[in-house]
Amino acid sequence: MNSRFKFSDSINLIKSIRTSGTITPSSKSLIKRLLGPIDFDSAKCIIELGPGNGCVTSALLKRMPSDCVLICFEVNNDFVAQLNSLNEPRLHVYNVCASSIREILDKHDIAEVDYVVSSLPLALIDDDVVANILASVKFNLREGGRFLQYQYSLKNYSDMKPMFSDVKLRFTLRNMPPAFVYDCVK
Repeated sequence: MNSRFKFSDSINLIKSIRTSGTITPSSKSLIKRLLGPIDFDSAKCIIELGPGNGCVTSALLKRMPSDCVLICFEVNNDFVAQLNSLNEPRLHVYNVCASSIREILDKHDIAEVDYVVSSLPLALIDDDVVANILASVKFNLREGGRFLQYQYSLKNYSDMKPMFSDVKLRFTLRNMPPAFVYDCVK
């Protein structure tokens, strides 16, 4: 990415701060930490919640095998258009709330998913909506599947603990702002 691209991305993120939750794209360090637990060799279906400008999406697509499907849930129309412009056959982008996972999986005849990767700004979302999203994530993950979420605060850490059998918390300073990464196993 060149600096002009980063600047224009930051402008778009600032304009949509309520849905993006940030003013800068995720750093390479954050993306590496977020995607580190994924076994790409065995993954058949990955869901991405809140892909935004697609920096995590692009990293997923680079590492995914040819038979793996990536389903993205994004509520911002500008970001949806950006993601659709990738013209990638393994990528399916939906302009719907992240709590609609089951409905979209049914369209693809997919029973369960291996990983859910989330950039959703949970701290900015109503508690009831967060509860619905987390319940949908847990319900649709295969046994042993992982929910990988990054945040800029620990506000929702206590929401993860009762829902998943194992929750690991990591931190990366090499992002603006620094971020916590949740690694939750079903």
